[in-house]
Amino acid sequence: MRVVGALICLGVLVAGCGGTQQILRQTRGDKLYEAVSTHSSQVVSVIDSRSHTADRRLPMGVPTSDWSHLYSVASTSLVDTDPQTGATLSTMPLGGAYRLPAATANGVPGGLAPNGMWLVVESIDSSQSHMLIVNTTTSTVRRKIDLDGYFQFDAISNDGDRLYLIQHLNGREYYVRLYDVIGGRLDENIVVDKSDGNQAMVGTRLSGIATADGHMLFSMYVREHESPFIHALSLDGPFAFCLDLPGSGYADSAAELRWSLAITGDGSRIYAANPATGVVAVISTGANSVPSVLRTARFERAISPNAKGSGANAAVVSRDGETLVVGGASGVTWIDTSSLQVRAHALTGWHVSSVGLSPNGQNLYAVGDDGRIAEISMADAAVTSRFDPSAGEPLALMRVAVS
Repeated sequence: MRVVGALICLGVLVAGCGGTQQILRQTRGDKLYEAVSTHSSQVVSVIDSRSHTADRRLPMGVPTSDWSHLYSVASTSLVDTDPQTGATLSTMPLGGAYRLPAATANGVPGGLAPNGMWLVVESIDSSQSHMLIVNTTTSTVRRKIDLDGYFQFDAISNDGDRLYLIQHLNGREYYVRLYDVIGGRLDENIVVDKSDGNQAMVGTRLSGIATADGHMLFSMYVREHESPFIHALSLDGPFAFCLDLPGSGYADSAAELRWSLAITGDGSRIYAANPATGVVAVISTGANSVPSVLRTARFERAISPNAKGSGANAAVVSRDGETLVVGGASGVTWIDTSSLQVRAHALTGWHVSSVGLSPNGQNLYAVGDDGRIAEISMADAAVTSRFDPSAGEPLALMRVAVS
């Protein structure tokens, strides 16, 4: 009996210790990597969700998908930083003044291939556009590009052989062009949606999402006097699809600038949502066919006349794929991905510019335009904490990681 009693007590102690360990893990919290603008610079602030303060600051840059590298440009050098520690891994002279291309309307950097092997930096003067294609594995320049006119980076393929550029024709129209990296020349053909027939495009890019396999890039565009659309660009070959969405031009309604994109874990669906206009769309990424808009729906729109313009992106899909969460001018909205109907609201008094999901999928972090951050339960949309890390003017919540 003593042995049995001892075993029972041991079982209680083990269960108790296990419970204590779980509590300790929960109280460790998460690390929020937030791109912010301060009075002197733009940085990535690493914020602890439990202490509500910034542990450290990293240079503003573009991360690889696994966040093992963060690339930034300092003066005339490319700097590779370890995001986990802030240590400089390497520095590469660029031989001139270059910058990382903007990936979002508010200037969050991009320029990486989806697999992180190739990085493009750019420079523009009065008559020419200059670019370097950098092999991030060897820290060497694969190709230096000089083009007459105004060109900007759009995307680069995983093998580094195809560079897609935006060629600005005037203050409004532009072409999508393919640069043949192997041949070192600009392809004479314009990259177009053949079903549309128009070569010149108009619009402002808000944000973009590449599929995990690196085959497609989906970019959210709004237009001044026409409806918004998603530009689905194949990175494997020079063709694209323009997927029109319900809406109007942003000249008529600034609410059109609040579109966000989110992709499912399996990469099969992309959701485009605008809580300011009350529109959500489901897009097939075209794994076994061409990309297309599968369906759209309308929901009660959030109205807030004091909301700012476009941000980086403010939407995520839950781990199980059953819920789309989108932030906007009147807080955060939970949308059922099957019915496309609203499940819940939170932070209705906030202007939410960016959201991020915790690694375990249980918590949502929402960043307000004023810099405050809220932690919200994904299960019931209950706000569990609010805090102001005083990190700077928010640009984007780039990552949420385990502390």
